[in-house]
Amino acid sequence: MIEELTTHTWIERKTFCPAAGGADPGTKDHALESIEEHHVLLWMLSELEGLDPSDERFDAKMSVLMANVRHHVEEEEKEWFPEVRKAIGRNRLTELGEQMEAAKKKAPPIPSPCPAPSSRRPGGLVSSHVQKSRSRSRDGARAD
Repeated sequence: MIEELTTHTWIERKTFCPAAGGADPGTKDHALESIEEHHVLLWMLSELEGLDPSDERFDAKMSVLMANVRHHVEEEEKEWFPEVRKAIGRNRLTELGEQMEAAKKKAPPIPSPCPAPSSRRPGGLVSSHVQKSRSRSRDGARAD
């Protein structure tokens, strides 16, 4: 479970969130929220990774983790993904899916403590992709 969630979180943070958040101004807030939720998830996974299941805190941590994952998935599926589908278009979504599949090979198997997303890169994770998306749009690279 820890490996699967770590991989999933890593590829979404590195690939999907920046591309989806930069696709349209309406998707940026969801992307930033998703990045923060991934940060919390990785933090929790890193704590669970070193915790013995017999520890009295294990079940409580698992309950909180499961609640966070359920909330995250529900929000993505009901709110964010429909917006992204409209903003990105079918061809870009297919390309993004391929990039995410390739990124799985680079994903770490276990979570590592990471700084808050805003402290990792000046300008933010989504902002740099907004610039790339604008460049792509000017070059006519976006196809529906």
